[in-house]
Amino acid sequence: MKHAVHRQPLLLSSARHLLRSLGLTAVRTSSSVTSYRLRRWAGTHNAAQPVPVEMARVLVDHNEELTDLRRRYQAVASPLRPGRFWRHNTRQRDFNLRYFRGDNAYVWQLRQLGENPKLKTYLYARYVAAMDERGLLGRLAEDGAFGCWTFSYRSLPLVSRDLLDSVNEIYFLDRHWGLLSRQGYTVLDVGAGYGRLAHRMVEACPGLHRYLCVDAIAESTFLSRQYLRFRGVDDRAVVLDLDEWEEKAAAARPDLAVNVHSFSEMPMSAITAWIGMLARLEVPALLIVPNEGAELLSHEDDYARLDFSPVLAEHGYTLAASEPIIRDDDVRELTGLRDHFLLFVRSGADGRGTGLSPT
Repeated sequence: MKHAVHRQPLLLSSARHLLRSLGLTAVRTSSSVTSYRLRRWAGTHNAAQPVPVEMARVLVDHNEELTDLRRRYQAVASPLRPGRFWRHNTRQRDFNLRYFRGDNAYVWQLRQLGENPKLKTYLYARYVAAMDERGLLGRLAEDGAFGCWTFSYRSLPLVSRDLLDSVNEIYFLDRHWGLLSRQGYTVLDVGAGYGRLAHRMVEACPGLHRYLCVDAIAESTFLSRQYLRFRGVDDRAVVLDLDEWEEKAAAARPDLAVNVHSFSEMPMSAITAWIGMLARLEVPALLIVPNEGAELLSHEDDYARLDFSPVLAEHGYTLAASEPIIRDDDVRELTGLRDHFLLFVRSGADGRGTGLSPT
């Protein structure tokens, strides 16, 4: 069942997306003034770290593997295909193949932070460091490759939004699902992007058996396969093509599915299809990180936002844990990072239960 929500925010959201479709962004002129000015937005990247020569040869628009993936994905007659949000030319232009880890459609490293990004990243990094009892910030190193914006501080290792988000997500799953102490489990990443979380989780989680990546965007499948191979984690992080993923995922029997800022960019038809497949696969636990706080809203082709929480309920997924990604009220206010972690569980018919941590 589809439910329209929040009429006034819906109108504002629709206006913003219309501006983006024209290559424009609405920007608040000050914290106390409600008028807006327009500016043309283009994603940025940090070119200080050269792209490795062997990767520069591969990360080109005419790459044969990428061309083949585009052709095959275009031919897939499935509701899993992306809606207007990702099909539109402005979204496809919002990343550079060689600098895919820059500020772009995959990770809003800088634009979400607004002014003083180094200060706000420091606050976020200190927050993550305070919970980092396993020393992940030191173990999961950041090198700034492929255009990633990084920040250096005297008291911290080199950090990026990629690194901080990944470590934060891992610790949430450890608190509520026992991620770092489990053994022999498989994770399925729906909307895996360039493989950010796959890379970090393989390096952080000794008990992880397999991490499966699937995405309806041909460029994402291509990039994640190249990136995970470059990072040397493709023995456990496996990229599945859209036209053959379900059979392979069924054979792997995933214990956990993750969807980070992906359902929020899909129409209801695609969300319903993905969740239905997760239910058929009897995946017992599902992490969702939406784009609008704790609200579960689709992104329709006419820019409407629809509540997809009833779809989760209809397929047996119930909310087991909900936290803002930054639990410290002051840090959350100062950084403006108000996303939420939402963990859903489903009692499977195969005896795996909810998959929740016994603690």
